[in-house]
Amino acid sequence: MRKNLYEAFTLVEMLIVMGILIILMAVGITAGRFAINRANDVAHQNVVDQIYTALQAYYTDNREFPDDGVTNTPEYLISTDALLGRYMDQGAFNGGTGATYYFAASDDQQEVLVCVSKGGVDDDKGLGYYCNGNSFGSTNIVTPAITSKDVATGNTFLTGGAGLTQSDWDGKVWN
Repeated sequence: MRKNLYEAFTLVEMLIVMGILIILMAVGITAGRFAINRANDVAHQNVVDQIYTALQAYYTDNREFPDDGVTNTPEYLISTDALLGRYMDQGAFNGGTGATYYFAASDDQQEVLVCVSKGGVDDDKGLGYYCNGNSFGSTNIVTPAITSKDVATGNTFLTGGAGLTQSDWDGKVWN
């Protein structure tokens, strides 16, 4: 009688190993996407904080924030040496992935607000906005007043803000 000695994996063993690999890949991809999204959020928030810090330095030198007008979009403020360009390291600017940045200063030049959409250009993912400035709780810039740095999507401050100007960043250049 002849004895068969197989030295290969059976079909069931191969299916089990493939199933385990598929599960591990799904978990890894999910974790990777979460990490990338979180990194983009942090990049956007850092840019807003950098712009606000530059605005504070500008205010210290000039006793007013840059005039809030049609041309004072975040793109214009950052790229112009006469405004915030000299207060920011231009080579270090990294706005993350696509997003919309907002800027507004009060008429009396005492309050300023800088915001970014966390969900892409015009918050197309519905993740809300991150804001920084010294106008929290005030209605001099936007109505209703913003009371925290994280603003939920659907808030009407973008349409209700009289002086808010915006610029779209596509991840590489301003649009």
